[in-house]
Amino acid sequence: MEVLKDRVAVISGAVGEIGQAIGLRFARKGAKVVVSDTDKIKIDELVARIQAEGGQAIGIATNAARSGDVKALVAKVIDQNSRIDILINNMDCPGGKPIAELSDEDWDDCIAVNLNSVFYFCREVLPKMREQKYGRIINVGSLDYIGWPGKANYSAAKSAIFGLTRSLALESAKDDVTVNCVAKGDLRSADMSDEQAEKLAAAIPVKKLGTPEDVARAVGYFASDASGYVTGQTFFVCGGKSAHFSMSI
Repeated sequence: MEVLKDRVAVISGAVGEIGQAIGLRFARKGAKVVVSDTDKIKIDELVARIQAEGGQAIGIATNAARSGDVKALVAKVIDQNSRIDILINNMDCPGGKPIAELSDEDWDDCIAVNLNSVFYFCREVLPKMREQKYGRIINVGSLDYIGWPGKANYSAAKSAIFGLTRSLALESAKDDVTVNCVAKGDLRSADMSDEQAEKLAAAIPVKKLGTPEDVARAVGYFASDASGYVTGQTFFVCGGKSAHFSMSI
């Protein structure tokens, strides 16, 4: 069981279903949660929900695809708390066009949200983690790294996260900073119909969809001291679907 009492945790992409599940779980485990996303109203709602449960949370509206915004957020968190213990990179913006129909803007926007945001946050947070000789970085990836028709930009970004995770893990290992990836499979979303859910579940070995809480539990493990000897790894939360693919990570 993860113990996160008084750990300062920064979560990007916090207002989506996975981000909310992570924020709520971490706060319930005692972490001081900093939730970040572009929608200030939804951020405030999440902070209020966490605080109503007795948790500690602040919200900062940030465009994680802009390096200046990320730099300002990290500086503010360090100024207020003197440290950052945990970073969860959870930004996610799926692609959805065949490559011949992708504009430069379509490509750039998808890469900026899904990949550049991870780079910006890690670049700003890692020096502090190395200085304090402690840190846990968890990048939320996707089984879609494998490549699917109409998702060239998204799959490219998610594949790159695996390499970035490994490289940063090797750079930071001597300073007790671990860097790992949790790759999500098919999850049941709030707006998904039963028919859609059944169709997706049929292709999963366990014959059911995952939940945002399933992802949050895996992220919680990598954020805890229990995973201190684990770094540079990708952990799939996909009901066994990744076992169909031979490509190693």
